[in-house]
Amino acid sequence: MQKTGGLVFPLAEYEGRIKKLRAAMEARGMDAVILTMPHDLFYLTGYQTPGYYWFQALVVPRESEPFMVTRLLEASNISARTWIKRSRPYHDSDNPPQALADAIAEFELAGARLGYDRDAYFFRAFEQEALKAALPNARFVNCSGIVEQLRVVKSDAEIAKMEQAARATEAGMRAGVEAVAVGVSENEIAARIYDAMLRAGSEWPAMAPFVATGWRGALGHATWERRIVERQDYVFLEVAGCYNRYHAAMMRTVTVGDTPKPIADGEKVCREAMEATMGAIRPGVPASRIDEIARGVIAQGAPNSQQASRTGYSIGIGFPPDWGEGHILSMVRGHDRPLERNMTFHLIPWVQVPGYGGVGLTETIVVTDTGCRSLFNFDRRVFRV
Repeated sequence: MQKTGGLVFPLAEYEGRIKKLRAAMEARGMDAVILTMPHDLFYLTGYQTPGYYWFQALVVPRESEPFMVTRLLEASNISARTWIKRSRPYHDSDNPPQALADAIAEFELAGARLGYDRDAYFFRAFEQEALKAALPNARFVNCSGIVEQLRVVKSDAEIAKMEQAARATEAGMRAGVEAVAVGVSENEIAARIYDAMLRAGSEWPAMAPFVATGWRGALGHATWERRIVERQDYVFLEVAGCYNRYHAAMMRTVTVGDTPKPIADGEKVCREAMEATMGAIRPGVPASRIDEIARGVIAQGAPNSQQASRTGYSIGIGFPPDWGEGHILSMVRGHDRPLERNMTFHLIPWVQVPGYGGVGLTETIVVTDTGCRSLFNFDRRVFRV
């Protein structure tokens, strides 16, 4: 690996990741893997750009040096931000799958057993078909998840990045809570969140913060649309700061005026569910068991409210459209992988209260040797103004 001054982590961190990937490749009989997800490219090399709407790929052979194929405009990110030495950029007028096929042939892999991420967001069906047609002697096998399964357990260095992201999250959430008042628009609240979060060191997050007031707080993934806060509103906030592409997310709720009983009940049950789940999390416990515990608490304590989503999702590296890694591992029925030390989750046993709004008191947590800990130091309550 070449040395470079623009890496997010020390070179040894990337060497360890590549070594683990190659071990997984060997176990599955692959000569090389073709990776296109921006998260995986960043994890393995440090490469990042918001320009992944153009085709980009990292090829990791089992024996020789990796190489990348990107749009020419993005190739400067390879030399400046990664340890990769071999780059084969294409022009805007070129055919990207053909450029990738040419590079694979150049590096003597045209007849190899090639793993490719069939499920990747940014490797479209026609691109996969074109690549296969251009390499008729290669054997293509699906390797979806081969890097994600490495990413789900963080190193201590990665958790340190998430701690930095958590400080920005706290700053943004504090500003959002303090901005809530009668007559203030959702846009103003969102602006305050962004201002504080970015001043605290956040980069551009993988999703916008969620700011939903009044009845809109009971909608899934609603965010600001200029609505004005009224007396007796319920303001739902979800914020995630970002540091070196690592995220830490948090939900909180603010009431304006008196807090009605359904919202107070939602606060109570969310707090109880958080305490129950955080008390149950430890290495060896299946992820699905945490979901089962949360749903039991909520069903008993808030039968008229609804937890419409999973109880938690893996979180770490984020690029749009999502700051989470829930496709790798979620706390939901059917995800039975045992928890491990240094897994990180946004723990979200929250409720939507019909006719009122959403109540969330969530935390980003890290699994420890004996339990878990939150990355935040922020009051876990419904705020009242």
